Amino acid sequence: GIAEGAGISSEDAWWLNCLEEVSNTEACTTMVFGPWLMHAEQWYAGHSAVGIVIAHPDSGPDFISPTCVGFLPAVGLSSAGFAQGIDSLYASDDRIGIPRVVVSRRALGSRSVEDAVAAACMPGRAGGYAHTLASTSGIVVVETTASTEIVMRNTAAHTNHYLSDPPWGTPPPSQGSESRLHRAFELLEQTPPQNLEDCAALLSDHNGTPQSICLHGDVPAASATVFGMVCDIGTGQVIVSDGPPCRGRWEEFSLPLSEASLVE
Repeated sequence: GIAEGAGISSEDAWWLNCLEEVSNTEACTTMVFGPWLMHAEQWYAGHSAVGIVIAHPDSGPDFISPTCVGFLPAVGLSSAGFAQGIDSLYASDDRIGIPRVVVSRRALGSRSVEDAVAAACMPGRAGGYAHTLASTSGIVVVETTASTEIVMRNTAAHTNHYLSDPPWGTPPPSQGSESRLHRAFELLEQTPPQNLEDCAALLSDHNGTPQSICLHGDVPAASATVFGMVCDIGTGQVIVSDGPPCRGRWEEFSLPLSEASLVE
């Protein structure tokens, strides 16, 4: 579908979705407070075109997912009653295997949090992610490497280093990832959001050195926050910024939630 829509070969579309397997890109910050999952998508500044996927799959729940154009959906809100944030992780057991974005797309399309956890842990994956899954029942974070997985609960913020201690070697946390994580916890404690607008303000934060949650890149190859996303798990509302959260235009989308998900 990506190849047909873009008028490119399937091979080109496939290589684009394998980018994280060949380039250790530090990307993203995820926070959860109350019914809101907040996500700052950190990627290459030059890859700033954003698409909103509003999906009605034949064999799974509906979902809304913002993504950089050309990439499979990874983060977003599912009508099954959960939201997913994704943060890149790397470990020494990275290998040839199922690309990370294929794993995150499968998790986003799951019928429940439990199924999303199972999808995040699928065998044969090329590398790891931190899947933050938020629902009315709480927060589940799945940290994976290519061959191991650790499930944690009620972790309200995540960036780009392991919070657990996987058996495989992992690089030390970068200063950027540590600074964003520290600032995320600080914001949730000092200025807890009360509505969607407050959540957008948290994603627009520029404090922190050497990296802030809302990060601006000077050149196309620089790291930058290319969009912000807030999911309201209680109402089905999703807001997305077209560009950095501090100055991008925020648009609102709505996803009807199933009665079963609201009961859960």
